[in-house]
Amino acid sequence: MYYKKHSLEYKNGGNILSTKKRTLIATILLVTAFVTLLNQTVMITALPVITKAFHLSLNLAQWLTSGYVLMLGLATPISANLTDKYTSRQVLIGVVAVFLVGTFLGPLTSNFYVLLIARLLQAAAGGVLITYVQISLIALYPADKRGTIMGLISLVVSAGPAIGPSFAGLMLEFFAWQSLFYVIMPIIVLVLLVAIFTLPNFSKPRNVEIDIKSVASSMIGLGAVLVSISLFSSNAVLATFMLVGGILITWYFVRRQTKLATPLLNMAVFKKRSFTKMLIVTVLVFGIMMGTEAILPIFFEDTRGTSSLVAGLILLPGAIANALTAPIVGRYYDAHGAKLPIYLGGLIVLVTSIPLVMMTTTTSLWVTIVAYMLRMVGISMIMSAAITEGLKDLEPAEISHGTALNNALRQIASSGFNTLMVLIATAPASLVVGTHLAIWLTILCTGLLLLVGRSYLR
Repeated sequence: MYYKKHSLEYKNGGNILSTKKRTLIATILLVTAFVTLLNQTVMITALPVITKAFHLSLNLAQWLTSGYVLMLGLATPISANLTDKYTSRQVLIGVVAVFLVGTFLGPLTSNFYVLLIARLLQAAAGGVLITYVQISLIALYPADKRGTIMGLISLVVSAGPAIGPSFAGLMLEFFAWQSLFYVIMPIIVLVLLVAIFTLPNFSKPRNVEIDIKSVASSMIGLGAVLVSISLFSSNAVLATFMLVGGILITWYFVRRQTKLATPLLNMAVFKKRSFTKMLIVTVLVFGIMMGTEAILPIFFEDTRGTSSLVAGLILLPGAIANALTAPIVGRYYDAHGAKLPIYLGGLIVLVTSIPLVMMTTTTSLWVTIVAYMLRMVGISMIMSAAITEGLKDLEPAEISHGTALNNALRQIASSGFNTLMVLIATAPASLVVGTHLAIWLTILCTGLLLLVGRSYLR
């Protein structure tokens, strides 16, 4: 069959795609995903600036980051249905347009809550985009290249959030916080124009019904669970009520998926041992990465008086190391599998936690930079291998749902980690003590992911 203008030819269920078109599509998708994920963490370094500009507490201001990650997770479940129901052009153009609206709105406001809404609009689009990019690239390339492709995806998934704080620190050294929105506008506008005028269709839409009750229950249930975490320090009774309510609504959502002919998320993928075990590993390692990124800039800016630029640059070598490691691990996985990257990566994360848990206000910056850089190498090794290994046993029709579940739970866990680690770090009278306690949490989670990995890989 043929689509109209900008469509590709389909024969026998497969698409005939030239190398040039495939490269164009992959480039557009990876750039869009990178900008979306970069935007996820740019506010981390900006939080001290935002608190002063809007006269806020740090716990409230951090929702510009935690809320973004939360919305990423809440929007992700619907992405599998959207990619099935609409053409690839319709999905990409639609979500990039929504992202652009949030990008225009953010720098124009002097009200914190409008700024938060702008961030949530960006995140809603980003939640769909991240899954859409992964599903599309997996479909565009043969199975024997999946490790390499997932390595590139992992590069973007890891490098975007990792580079964000450093990038923001550089911008804030010379410009106001609004520049964090202005600087990505031209890129998003260019992506939108290229998508409108040159991007071909590379998927066939199906007659899929989107279950509104599932969408609502997933957002309300998971949202209540995560918001309750941030409330425990200020209102334990309300937080407990929201936590219990959120768990019950989420349970209803899961039960409903098992009864629908076309579920929002196909829970049958959890029957695949490789998917379930590697999902746990992925969720834990991503939470470790995001939680560490959330507290280190705060530690250096508040305890040592470093500028946003210096706090961001401390994380930059780690971001670069993370980005360079991902494609190498992807190629290694294609040849040798996931065992060595997960074990060695976990060991590296544990060892590099030692200098971080011993940081003081007089610790050399270079010690922290090297420890964090090596830590990000270990995280990249685990994440690249675990994501790919988790998808290997899924049927083609299950990949979109498995990818959506992986992304949703990863982002939701990340939001929980961000909130929890900031709460732990700021709870004691001394931020130094609080930061040590937060790092101990990451050590505990690293040990847990190694145990889960061992139960699967042995």
